[in-house]
Amino acid sequence: MLSGKGNSSHKVVGQFRHHNFPYYDQLTSIYAKDRATGKDSQTTIDIVEEIDADDATTANNLEEGNNYRGCEDDVSLDEMDVSAIQPQLPKPSQDDFISSKKKKKISDESEQISTSITDVVMLLGENIQTIGLELSRSIAFEKVIQESAQKSYPTLCEVEGLTEDECYRALRKIPDHPTQMVIFFNLPSSVR
Repeated sequence: MLSGKGNSSHKVVGQFRHHNFPYYDQLTSIYAKDRATGKDSQTTIDIVEEIDADDATTANNLEEGNNYRGCEDDVSLDEMDVSAIQPQLPKPSQDDFISSKKKKKISDESEQISTSITDVVMLLGENIQTIGLELSRSIAFEKVIQESAQKSYPTLCEVEGLTEDECYRALRKIPDHPTQMVIFFNLPSSVR
């Protein structure tokens, strides 16, 4: 929908006042991206030129700074006389002794931490093994129950003295007591 405060003054705009303008959003996004106005507006060309100028200024300052301090770029170690220089060995001090104490303390703490981690991992391993065995037993028991449930109807029909209604009632109650179901099916057929 076209709206704005400037459209009421123009006479031709009246016919478009309450109509949707196709592609309005796309056009505004295109022209809004291209428009750079205002006090601090810049185009991409201006930004690239500014970056290049900053790089050139930085490079010039570095060159002037090196010459100002008297630094030479092409100094060779071959030209220097190093025969008179004595090597300086570090003297053992109290700081080194304290440092070695700290290192030993850190090493002891690291050993304690690694021992603790090893103990925890071993305990977790044992617990996982125990849980795995219990889970295997549980799955095996569930499998036995399912197999027993599948053969429960034919087995109940073989029991002498049970009516068909009693067989169906037994079929409804047997799954509620899985341990008794396993015991029932392990009994000899004459005792059932």
